[in-house]
Amino acid sequence: MSILEQINSDFQQALKNREVIVVSTLRLLLASLKNERIKKMADLEEEDVQRILKSEIKKRKESILDYQKGKRQDLADKEESEIKIIEKYLPLQLNEEEIRKKIEDILAKLDDKSNLGKVMGMIMNELKGQADGNIVRKIVQEEINK
Repeated sequence: MSILEQINSDFQQALKNREVIVVSTLRLLLASLKNERIKKMADLEEEDVQRILKSEIKKRKESILDYQKGKRQDLADKEESEIKIIEKYLPLQLNEEEIRKKIEDILAKLDDKSNLGKVMGMIMNELKGQADGNIVRKIVQEEINK
């Protein structure tokens, strides 16, 4: 079952179970996915769906920071619960230790480590959505500067 099919199925189930936060979150996700499909004028691939889900998580993380600055913890908590719902549809993320090990393995194979962009491109291609780019960048810079 594709991610999109799973989201649709879970949305229907949440409607039946009257899970308000799940319904509202999945409804927003489905709208974003539909908008992307219209913009692309073709069916979405799994990579497209994952990219959109990550984008939705990023938006919510930014909102959490804004809500915390505005001392609105109730809204920040709501955004946090939405992130947990969305994360269920993404592949498992590697922890920092696993990311560091993979980066060390990749860097050991490279001769030229001076071009950070090229190195990052290779590493992100290898990790394929299993790690946050900001964490990877931080670790790569630490490893290169050793």
